[in-house]
Amino acid sequence: MTLQETLLRAFAQDHPVEAASLLGEQTDDEAGVVLAMLPDEAATGLLGRAGTSIGAGALSRLPANRAAALLARLPLERAAALLRSLEPEVREGLLAVLPGAERLRALIAYQPGTAGALMDPSVLALPATLGLDAARRRLGESSAHVALELYVVDGEHRLAGVADLREVLDPERTGDMASMARSLEPLREGADLQSLGAHPGWLQHDTLPVVDGRGTYLGAVRSERLRQVVHEAATRRIRRGTDATLALGELFWLGLTGLLSSLSRSPKEPR
Repeated sequence: MTLQETLLRAFAQDHPVEAASLLGEQTDDEAGVVLAMLPDEAATGLLGRAGTSIGAGALSRLPANRAAALLARLPLERAAALLRSLEPEVREGLLAVLPGAERLRALIAYQPGTAGALMDPSVLALPATLGLDAARRRLGESSAHVALELYVVDGEHRLAGVADLREVLDPERTGDMASMARSLEPLREGADLQSLGAHPGWLQHDTLPVVDGRGTYLGAVRSERLRQVVHEAATRRIRRGTDATLALGELFWLGLTGLLSSLSRSPKEPR
């Protein structure tokens, strides 16, 4: 390994935010060379933080197997966003060698910027009839993404409510998941960025569930992912010098969602 490669790896691993910013100043060819020099963990760290078009451009310069390996390490919603930004032939080549490609194809089918496109379909939901002892065992065995709140679904996989993870894990509590569920207004799969940002649920939650027209639970959108998408959209408009008023409005909304997110992480009033 050359000194240049050693320094690059150290910088990407120790300062991923700064490294992702610098990646955005390179051409696609140069960014691809950078990713190729990095180990998988550091490379996926950059792909998770860099702008979507920047990350997609860098991925397109890698061999399909390496690019697919990096995508497989990313959250599904982020991998789908990168794939959506690739040329169709490049995207299909990667999907052909990606594990779990069908789940990604389902996400790619949604219009960019909608709740369906931004959701993570692997966020865990548990049946309402599941006993709490069984739920604790499943949580211990699950490889799905688990947040501080658990979604509860009925026998037809329709959203029945949300339960606090800490309360579910409390060994003193008995009953089933239905007894732990509280009502929550979900996001609709086709909701656009404006509708997503205006949802009052962000005042109390860092993650919100997504449902289809029948109320079927599909996944969940994280506030962090939503802020990232709005920031990218506003930055692109400002750089192009077009729709400046709209772009500045989006940046203002981005700051507002940051405030709401900080409020949602503050101590809650006793229920």
